[in-house]
Amino acid sequence: MNEIITICKKTETFKVVEAIQKLLGERSLFLFVGEVGSGKTTIISEICQALGFNEVASPSFAIHHRYENRQGQSIDHVDLYRLTDEEDLESTGFWDLFQQDQAWIMVEWSDRVADHAWPIHWPTFKVEFEKLEGEKRQVQISSLSVKDKN
Repeated sequence: MNEIITICKKTETFKVVEAIQKLLGERSLFLFVGEVGSGKTTIISEICQALGFNEVASPSFAIHHRYENRQGQSIDHVDLYRLTDEEDLESTGFWDLFQQDQAWIMVEWSDRVADHAWPIHWPTFKVEFEKLEGEKRQVQISSLSVKDKN
């Protein structure tokens, strides 16, 4: 699975939101990659709002936020920007999130962890943002298969 979406203005972010919603299973891991201001937090916020999660905020300082909706679903939103290395991540209890039977986990700055380190038993999708001119963005969504993690 590999999909490239071009967004010319902020009102077109729904294209990315819809593509990601189609990939949500019982357990889904989304790895967001892109420079500061490329749209990672915006897209995650819009996904959460589309699924009925309210009061979504960037976890830049808290590292992890958990959102729950009225249907009993949850999204774990993690921001690894402030972490210095994988040992730093280990001390946060982050890996415990993958013990859940049903969960959607969205990780910003996921490139701070090697692709092979992510749990192989979770369907994993990389969402890469590239800033073009002005508000224009290119977003590539690809499946990170077990073979790619080795």
